[in-house]
Amino acid sequence: MEKVVIYTSPNCNDCHALKDFLSERGVLFIEKNIADDKSAREELANKYGRMATPTIVIGEKMFLGFAENRQMIEKLLKEQTGGADD
Repeated sequence: MEKVVIYTSPNCNDCHALKDFLSERGVLFIEKNIADDKSAREELANKYGRMATPTIVIGEKMFLGFAENRQMIEKLLKEQTGGADD
């Protein structure tokens, strides 16, 4: 499975929903909290040109927001795990 990195902030409801979603599916992810980590903030701004959370990076694909991208994220994760349903 490709590496999953999520840029989050503490008061972001979508961030909490995303972490729950990934954890429930056993998806390992790297969380980068932009409120607490200056280097994560700089990375998000410089690499992706934004400061919005959650920003989700799966391999080379980047998504902004969880609710509006949930189906695409789900599809991508299923493809990487052989298409198995929950």
